[in-house]
Amino acid sequence: MNIIFVTRLFSGLEKSFITKKWSPTGVPTIYKMIEALDRTCNVQFLFTVKDNGEGYFSSWDSKSNVRIRLDKINQSVVIVSGVMRFPLFLGRKIRIVLREIYQFFYIFFRVINSKPDILYCDNSNIIVGSIVARLFNSVSVVFRVMGVNSYMYKMVNSNGLFPLFYKWLYKAPFELVVCTQDGSGVENWTDRAFKKNVDVKILINGVDNFDKSTDLNNNIKKLIDNKISILFVGKLESYKGCIEFINAIEIVFNKGIKNIHVLVVGTGTEKERLEGYIKKAKIEDCVTFIDSLPHSQILALHKYTDIYVSMNHLGNLSNANLEAVNSNDCMIIPETQYEKGIDIVTSQLLGESVVRVPINRPEILADNLIELINDNYKRELLSISIGNKKKKFIRSWSDRINYEINLFSLLNS
Repeated sequence: MNIIFVTRLFSGLEKSFITKKWSPTGVPTIYKMIEALDRTCNVQFLFTVKDNGEGYFSSWDSKSNVRIRLDKINQSVVIVSGVMRFPLFLGRKIRIVLREIYQFFYIFFRVINSKPDILYCDNSNIIVGSIVARLFNSVSVVFRVMGVNSYMYKMVNSNGLFPLFYKWLYKAPFELVVCTQDGSGVENWTDRAFKKNVDVKILINGVDNFDKSTDLNNNIKKLIDNKISILFVGKLESYKGCIEFINAIEIVFNKGIKNIHVLVVGTGTEKERLEGYIKKAKIEDCVTFIDSLPHSQILALHKYTDIYVSMNHLGNLSNANLEAVNSNDCMIIPETQYEKGIDIVTSQLLGESVVRVPINRPEILADNLIELINDNYKRELLSISIGNKKKKFIRSWSDRINYEINLFSLLNS
């Protein structure tokens, strides 16, 4: 298959492109697909720079397109420049418009010149994906949705110039739409966004199997020795529930449960606030923040910790949570939010193998933590139960990626 693979330049890939050494972090759905396609197909990799400058998030500052050779990837990759291509005096909004126009025509003419079998593009590149799907019968457009954010919901549920434009984009005759099942109720969005005859696949991400020979860092191990350990993994943002999690830990501590240690792996805009909170609450000795860890160490953490907590308000089939499930963790997650369609699928998959608590209710979370801290037998039962449940839906990343690539093959059969 000849494929043009187009996705935004994710921050987890930037370091690899700067050092020219393939060491991606985050976005496994993207980097594992890159690795698989590089091995099996004739593929052009295009990464569009979407965020740069004041108020943006990318550190990529090249004013022109850059072609890069990476040490472990056979094909070269092209970074398609963003707003830095245009002068500052034009202002942010105009530069963004110019960025989109430039990137559209760059990719569009690549399609004309290369005549690929498949154009694979993510939501950041929906404009070119939608128009190519309408104009080229010979090119199968695969639209990849890695998560449905509030803006995307707004576009399909509102009226106005931009929502109408996006509704038109989403109604293109895509050959295939692949959407990540993260528990956020993506089905509600896909049902409204796409034409009824478009093939939409909603797939749970894969997991990396734990290498049993990898041991936990000794410094971390010492923190949790002879204590009940509680693990939280995720961005330190309010929607991840990190604030009520720390509130609950304070309640647990104030109720006399002090033989615990909490490990919070992740960083974000709420980190400073949370650090100030635990200092004020005088629980610094039982809470350790770790900005980042090698993935192998995070997997090792699951083996050593007693309780895993996720309070994600937006859905709880994230990569981090799937790894907790695969590790047979004793888990606490939010209750299903039926009115929003959030975690309905999560509930169907996990059943009673996890403890569920309401979001924004740290006192209830604290009560459940105390019960699990004091009941080793219940923790073991939950671990056994989740180990049985996972057999029905957890699969390796290799199987997950191969399944998606096989879908591509069917488009050209």
